Amino acid sequence: MLVFVGSNSSKSINVQLTKSVLKALDLKHEYIDLRLLDIPLFSEDLEQQIKSPKAIIDLKDKIDSADTIFITTNEHNGTISAFLKNILDWLSRLNVKFLENKKVFILSASKGKRGGLGANETMQEMVQKFGCSTFQFFAFSSFSDNFDSNSQSITNQEFLNEIKNKLNSVLNQ
Repeated sequence: MLVFVGSNSSKSINVQLTKSVLKALDLKHEYIDLRLLDIPLFSEDLEQQIKSPKAIIDLKDKIDSADTIFITTNEHNGTISAFLKNILDWLSRLNVKFLENKKVFILSASKGKRGGLGANETMQEMVQKFGCSTFQFFAFSSFSDNFDSNSQSITNQEFLNEIKNKLNSVLNQ
């Protein structure tokens, strides 16, 4: 399973949540820290010059090798971040169906009651556009009330169980 988070914030609650889920569920995975990749802002002019950044080609190769992709998306103004959108734009230029035959789990979190649902729904639409037909999702609401930042763990057992069930549903398909 390949795992990445679409936030470029050093204090991202989505990174904290994702790492907590991976630890709590003891899942075999490869975590890619997208913040460390050298990926310029997409433009057609730049694409003409370089075709695609090496980091995008490497990421696409890792996606190609994985059966399951676990994507956590943060929310900016009701949709995915420009940081994540840029990466998806580059990936889709290599192959618009780069998620074909992949199983995807989409997680989002916010401190509000919707749990980043706007970004989560956008991501659901995008993974389908990129060829994925099998996915599950969870929007983790009221982050501060359901996550202990000191222990870096989910305190809402119902949320953890639902994440586990949905993720297992994807993994077992």
